[in-house]
Amino acid sequence: MSIQRVSSKWTKTVVLQRSRGVSRYLPVTRRYNRQTLERMTELYDLNYIKPDRGTYGNGVMRVKTIHTMRPAPPSILDTSIEETDEDPSNPGSDSESLTTDQDVQPVTIQTTSYELQYGTQQNVFHSLDELELALNEKIKQHEYIIQQGISLLKHEGLPFDLRVLTQKNLRGSWETTGILGRVAAPGKIITNIHGGGRLATFEELVKPHLSNTRFQELRNELYRLGIHTAVQLQQTFPRLKEIGIDIALDGSGRPWILEVNTLPGIYAFGLLPDKGAYRKIKRYAIAYGRLPSKKGKKTRKTTKAQASSSKKRAR
Repeated sequence: MSIQRVSSKWTKTVVLQRSRGVSRYLPVTRRYNRQTLERMTELYDLNYIKPDRGTYGNGVMRVKTIHTMRPAPPSILDTSIEETDEDPSNPGSDSESLTTDQDVQPVTIQTTSYELQYGTQQNVFHSLDELELALNEKIKQHEYIIQQGISLLKHEGLPFDLRVLTQKNLRGSWETTGILGRVAAPGKIITNIHGGGRLATFEELVKPHLSNTRFQELRNELYRLGIHTAVQLQQTFPRLKEIGIDIALDGSGRPWILEVNTLPGIYAFGLLPDKGAYRKIKRYAIAYGRLPSKKGKKTRKTTKAQASSSKKRAR
């Protein structure tokens, strides 16, 4: 039986939102359109706009909403100044209405602009219409989602996230088998290795930010979250065998599910120091058919060798 894959981020999000235990880890996520763009940029200063179907972080964009207080232009000042002509019916009005320059408060207004980053390119737009036009040039006719942005913890000044790998074990139960970290390349908004990010261990990235007790609590929480997420998805997608969960940690160390991948990379775990964990990952992947078995490889080699020997004898 083939392993089930689910490419739509929105479809997976909808399924996860049905679970009370998992949904509290989800940032606010909506289908992208003009209405949701306007609403999300009002609610959150940071938002990510992602292709509904896509891999390796391709097509991901970030929008920062920037509020700035500026002196009001003269045209606004003119309309806000009330006339202070002397009122003949009030003999003391002239002296009482006199003010000094120190009493006059400067008038300011709030302006909103939007910083759009795609790759390492950044552009600032001064209206939502301009922002939407720029986004639509990238999006074209494809389906996108817009997601509440989480300000990631940083390692040596660079943002990082985590990948939690959960697999079907030899008993057919879900088991979280590994956690690794990914550090973004300078100037990038994604941590994906294909986008220039680098691998790191969970301990290297997270321990400097948390106490030992909180670190162990977080590790246990992520291992449980991997299993709960897989169980929830399997209710709708019964042939799932493995998932990779992209986890963001905010400034307080709270985990957030950014995305769930149903075709997770596993070879990156082999580059980490814990080779025992990687051997288990491969053993499970062989058992449910993701990787070919060593026995199968030997059989193919034997068959080729026998065929070659037969040809030689025939000659």
